[in-house]
Amino acid sequence: MFQKPSQQRSVAPASDQERAQEVLERTRDPGRMLALTDGIFAVILTLLVFEIKVPQLPAGKSLPTVFLLDVWPSVLVFVISFAYTGLFWMAHRDMFNLVRGVDRVLILLNFLYMLPMAMIPYAASLLSAYNRDTLALRLYGLLLLLIALMRLMLWLYIGTQSHLLFEYVDRRTLRSGALQAIALILLSLIAVLFAGFAPNLSLVIYAGVPVLYFIMVTFLRQSAPKGSQERNFT
Repeated sequence: MFQKPSQQRSVAPASDQERAQEVLERTRDPGRMLALTDGIFAVILTLLVFEIKVPQLPAGKSLPTVFLLDVWPSVLVFVISFAYTGLFWMAHRDMFNLVRGVDRVLILLNFLYMLPMAMIPYAASLLSAYNRDTLALRLYGLLLLLIALMRLMLWLYIGTQSHLLFEYVDRRTLRSGALQAIALILLSLIAVLFAGFAPNLSLVIYAGVPVLYFIMVTFLRQSAPKGSQERNFT
């Protein structure tokens, strides 16, 4: 049976310290930021496929011929861009698996990380239409370079803010994560430089980087000590 109001146990009001702690936990909850980020990644992956158009058949030409000439470059750029977007999402997931809470600096860095990411569909569309053009190739590479640079800044900030993490990030793990981002920066820069006089080689570099990257990541993960955070990195 319910107690009469006079008999009910009174609940002590929360102290100022408890209220402050509750507000701090709410403001540091990474849930909303991660939901927004995942939504942006989903939109990017969806927009990429929209650039693959159904070809119109001119008189006297067959579908295989038109596909090879008009559609295949778009398919190739779609596959490359899809691989990069997936790679960047997995890297973001691995970083934020360590994060217990966020602050304003981390939120700002995350937005800056998503800024060049959101441009990938446009850069992919431009590259699929002008896959030998220097400007299209360089714009694509510069976006990849900016994303890798922002990933590096995100990781260095996350790895040095122990109060935001579930567990401490040791020096070896911090260095390993930074090395992955720096490798992407250097490879993107090389592709940008080659775009001016060897566009085909620049395109090959863009296509080969995800493969080389996963080989490097596999090596780093296998060489990492058992139980270390590096074993879970992408």
